[in-house]
Amino acid sequence: MKWRMLLLVLVVCLGLGWSAAPSEVAADTAAGQPVLFQETGHTLGYAFRVFWDRNGGLPIFGYPLTEVFVEDGRPVQYFERARLEWHANLGIVQAGHLGRWLAEGKTDAAFTPQSGAHYSGQIYFPESRHTLGGLFRQYWEANGGLPVFGFPLSEEFLEVNQQDGKTYTVQYFERARFEYHPELSAAYRVSLGHLGRQYMNARNPAPAWALSPVSSADVAWDAVRPTRVRMPRIDVDTGVIEAGFSLGQWDVPRYTGGHYWPIAGYPGLSGNIVIAGHVGYRNTIFNHLPNAQVGDDLYVTVAGRERHYRVSEIMTLLPSETWVMAPTSEELVTLITCVPIGVYSHRLIVRAKPVQE
Repeated sequence: MKWRMLLLVLVVCLGLGWSAAPSEVAADTAAGQPVLFQETGHTLGYAFRVFWDRNGGLPIFGYPLTEVFVEDGRPVQYFERARLEWHANLGIVQAGHLGRWLAEGKTDAAFTPQSGAHYSGQIYFPESRHTLGGLFRQYWEANGGLPVFGFPLSEEFLEVNQQDGKTYTVQYFERARFEYHPELSAAYRVSLGHLGRQYMNARNPAPAWALSPVSSADVAWDAVRPTRVRMPRIDVDTGVIEAGFSLGQWDVPRYTGGHYWPIAGYPGLSGNIVIAGHVGYRNTIFNHLPNAQVGDDLYVTVAGRERHYRVSEIMTLLPSETWVMAPTSEELVTLITCVPIGVYSHRLIVRAKPVQE
């Protein structure tokens, strides 16, 4: 998998090779840096921004309508045309199945399963027993295909649009609804329905605070991302930020711990919460982490609240042993630093599990 190759590159770069600016506390990376959309007053950042940018951006997903919040046990964010979901157990972003939700109970003939393609150039999906052809096929293939839109759930048919009351040719997919707008220029004649807005209006899934506009991109993911880690017995107490990836290195800022956002889980949810920090700075960052013992208490702050963990395992590994950074199905904290101090040839791994209180 891609993330395995990426991790090998990243972990080899730990220790003194970490990318960092001497006096900054933010990762030096363009990928995933939070932005604020004045049009809706909401942010877009980190893993969701990377997915949004790589898969068509504004025309495919629309503007963000909420901040990131937890729904059904995972971080999600709603956009005009989609819901993005962070699956920490897999280490990937996925678009939610809002098309499947909207198709529930539809009785139009277009939703009747088909047995094969009907004309040359049309393709048949046995997984959903529906076809795809013409301009809709061209759009599907050119803008991300299966990972972005999913399988077709219907054939093409005429439907009245709820937003303007006009009738358009549409087709339903697991994650989207395609609409043909003949009145638009060629580049926009196939457009996506506002399923994110439609789902939110029908189900009201977002809490009030997530719907409220914000004034700064700095608050992106504030409700779920860790901001501090401490281990009282060994005097580890350091801030944590969202760190990124650029120029072949894991951007762990030199004077604080870094939260590795591309694959990390988040406190209180399933997944591997990977936090790295430098050593060699007297009484700061993870300088005392080599003194950790199994059974030590560990606390991670998220949204102003501390979550309690207990150290369950301590390992010293080679830089190439990247499996400790892999996504997990259970909640787990993985702290990483370089040892021995001054040599930095190995990786100290301190892992902790949640304490049920």
